[in-house]
Amino acid sequence: MAAIRRLSSRTRSAVFAPIGNAGRAVRVEKRLEEAIRSGVLADGERLPSEAELAALLGVAPVTAREALGALRTSGLVTTTRGRGGGSFVRRPNADDTDDIRRRLSAMSKVDLVDRGTYYASLLAACAELAAERADEEDVEDLRRLLPDLTSTDLGGWRHADTELHLALAALTQSARLSREVMRLEADFGALVRLPLFDDAHRVRVHAHQLEVVAAVAARDGDGARSSMRARVRRALEDLAELRVAVP
Repeated sequence: MAAIRRLSSRTRSAVFAPIGNAGRAVRVEKRLEEAIRSGVLADGERLPSEAELAALLGVAPVTAREALGALRTSGLVTTTRGRGGGSFVRRPNADDTDDIRRRLSAMSKVDLVDRGTYYASLLAACAELAAERADEEDVEDLRRLLPDLTSTDLGGWRHADTELHLALAALTQSARLSREVMRLEADFGALVRLPLFDDAHRVRVHAHQLEVVAAVAARDGDGARSSMRARVRRALEDLAELRVAVP
């Protein structure tokens, strides 16, 4: 748990970094939505108050209020009044396999390849940078995030794999990269993890995860990049087969 908290705090700093000027309410809403859907902000977690959120993001309180209102409307945030009240995260069920399969079925082969290429390239770059910048404690934190190979808890596997990707992004020490990985995990990550129901796929994923972490530990940027590319490439191959099989 300490590993998750330490690495997650780095990603959170990207979530609550100043937002800029253009379209601020929409951008605040979008950033928080991505943080919720990707799992950076946990279900039931209390968000900063409107005033605190505005100060963190560098926007007016009315802008923060508008963004939180939009998130309430979309069902991602609930607000209670009185003592102990505040705005709390309501994370949707990201493990709804039927919904994920419908999304896959509706996606063209060209779109799947395009999204997958971008996803693989970004994560490979993050793994390479993490290998250059991580210290020994960071590596131990990464190891603690790895799932138990004997576990059949698919939700746990999906969560662990997402946490590993977000942690690698945080280790780049780039808030922009962290936010982009967070956005991709919210949008595309559930699709990439759809094949985890297959025992053989989980074994391959675990082997690739170990390779990535070992390369980071050895400060082998090329190895980390190559292992991450291999992990995503194989997942996309399995996903493409599932897409053909989806009625």
